[in-house]
Amino acid sequence: MKQGKILITGVAQGLGLGMCRYFLQHDYQVLGVDIDKDALTRLDETGLPSLQLVHLDVSEETSVQALSRLIERQFGQLDGIINNAALSQPHNEPLAGLSLSHWQRVLAVNLTGPMLISKHMAPLMTPGAAIINIASTRAHQSEPDSEAYAAAKGGLIALTHAMAISLGPDVRVNAISPGWIDVSRLQPNPQEPAPSLHDHGQHPAGRVGDAEDVAALARFLLSDEAGFITGQEYIIDGGMSKRMIYPQGPAAD
Repeated sequence: MKQGKILITGVAQGLGLGMCRYFLQHDYQVLGVDIDKDALTRLDETGLPSLQLVHLDVSEETSVQALSRLIERQFGQLDGIINNAALSQPHNEPLAGLSLSHWQRVLAVNLTGPMLISKHMAPLMTPGAAIINIASTRAHQSEPDSEAYAAAKGGLIALTHAMAISLGPDVRVNAISPGWIDVSRLQPNPQEPAPSLHDHGQHPAGRVGDAEDVAALARFLLSDEAGFITGQEYIIDGGMSKRMIYPQGPAAD
């Protein structure tokens, strides 16, 4: 598979950190951006020569424009982009009390951010390059009180096929929608316990996913082998979205 220069947003923790490590292990040059200065510092202390880090809020257009100028000077061109930066907490206040500021901030980071990154970086991409948007299975199924996150991720899937048409044939655009991905070992202070045996066992694949599962799919979608794939969404959830679940068994028709 072709290695090259890629941009990963939200690179300093969680899924982004896992993908960063994966691509570095596969000899890619990675430019990583994140809004969390402390997490960026921890990652920068690893001293990896193929990794360059930038502090950035992807929802601020002037900052994204400055990033594009930096890339043009130091990288020249990009072979791929992974739009991963997001406010990853899916829950919000109950709808009756959902604040407009929370709604707007989630959409700004999770949906406007990928658009701005793509808008300003696409002119720097090599012919045959690809953009991958990290969406979520929550674009298709929900828990209560998750309107902002679900709307942003649903919009990101629509943005994916819109950009695929606008940027083709030079740049391909696809989305990956992860289900339950365990990133607890990638967090310095994980907020949630690691998945239990029951959590793993409820997945048809027999386990909860990890960052490498998503990264391996992203690597394929960035490669020349995926040259006929654009505008698509790939759900990677261990089969959970296909499993029919009734607490008391299926109702009779």
